Amino acid sequence: MDYAREHELLLPAVREAGAAVLRYFIAKNYDIQHKDAENPVTEADFAANRILRAALTRYFPNDAILSEESDSEAERQAMNRRFGTRRVWIIDPIDGTREFIRGRDEFAISLGLVEDHTAVFGFICNPARNYLLSGGPSVGLFRDGKSIGIPQREIVNAEKTIPPRICVSHSEFKRGDLAHLEKYYPNLAQSAIGSIAYKLALVADGSYDLVVSVKPKNEWDIAGGAALMAAAGLSLYDGNSVLLPFNKENTISHGLVGGTRAACAWYQTLELSRPAK
Repeated sequence: MDYAREHELLLPAVREAGAAVLRYFIAKNYDIQHKDAENPVTEADFAANRILRAALTRYFPNDAILSEESDSEAERQAMNRRFGTRRVWIIDPIDGTREFIRGRDEFAISLGLVEDHTAVFGFICNPARNYLLSGGPSVGLFRDGKSIGIPQREIVNAEKTIPPRICVSHSEFKRGDLAHLEKYYPNLAQSAIGSIAYKLALVADGSYDLVVSVKPKNEWDIAGGAALMAAAGLSLYDGNSVLLPFNKENTISHGLVGGTRAACAWYQTLELSRPAK
């Protein structure tokens, strides 16, 4: 399946959601709620969610929707449809809400289509950086709606002496969770970026070769990016080196490693050599 119809119909909605989020980001005038101490949500999150959900409901009424944010109890109850539906759209209206609130341009809108537990098409939009990547394994990659082909990368083996180009989490770096990487990356802080969705897109488009996260991730954080990674022929694993399925009952994955096969093999070898905690 080429997903040309999905791309054509939803690209304007993703752009519209990005424009709405950007207006809030520039104005810095919005209400903030807290789902818990670690998870704020803003008016911008709900605005993007409404735009994307409206488009999905209009164009693909038979598909299920799983979103991090919901405006009503009816929407939350409707999410249960996903277990009996082959196609599920997974939304993160803003991945990196804390970066958004802090005024840092490292957040992204993520929309991914999952079929039979596999991410097959996705959109990642960072409106603050005028960045929009879309695509899937059967159609390749598109930058702002235009095909860009699959990025050409240096061919390396798992024993390369120069580590892969890596991007990591700002918060994990600041907490010291990535100390095992600093031996290989003396300037690791320069590779720290906020949103995991945005990081996955940057690996897919060839800016980096490897993304590592040691903390749990939810399906809405990574579904859109997983489709883009697959479009570029890249691998995506959980922290236990297991390939990631989607639309699970438990949507949490413990850790994340993604990139070229050689880069992932390099990191997996590094992990195996680490002393047990």
